[in-house]
Amino acid sequence: MRRFVLLALLAAPLSATAQYLYPPQAYAAPRPPPLSPIYFNLGIGGGWEGYSDPYGYVTVGGLAYNVEVGGRLAPQLLLGFGLTGFTVFGDAPSGTVGTTALDYDLVLTLFPFVRGFFLKAGGGLASLTLAPPYAPGITHLGANVLLGGGWAIPVAAPLHVTLGLDWTHPFFGSYDVTDTSIWMMRVGLGFY
Repeated sequence: MRRFVLLALLAAPLSATAQYLYPPQAYAAPRPPPLSPIYFNLGIGGGWEGYSDPYGYVTVGGLAYNVEVGGRLAPQLLLGFGLTGFTVFGDAPSGTVGTTALDYDLVLTLFPFVRGFFLKAGGGLASLTLAPPYAPGITHLGANVLLGGGWAIPVAAPLHVTLGLDWTHPFFGSYDVTDTSIWMMRVGLGFY
């Protein structure tokens, strides 16, 4: 019996130390892909535009499109130039007016978490072209404010699919077109 107790006492430290023969492996999380110093985003979607003219308040839906290009100021901050457009196709037989709104903006984009969700704001020049049926078009020039947000979903670094919602408010200083407001939703491809 003494031999059994002696063997048990001698074997206990060996079995306890056997688990430490191999050092534990440290887990290293994969590094995220590097951020691009420049960015490019191209989007298309739909939206609606509302404005007041001499005949009342008009709200119409149409095609929205966007192109942005710029550089990265910091990991979370982008600065670039954006061209945002919204087109409503008129119908001459029914008398529907066609409109095209274009905004040429300096855009600041903030990624609060470096990737994913983003907010953007900007401002610049704006134009609104009204094309009444069977009449020459009228173009109004002015300035605008742009606010937006969205999500950049990584596909393959640095390619992202972007989902965005933008609001723009152009100021034309004209008595015949006032209170212009445009909402745009779009899907795009971006390189961030």
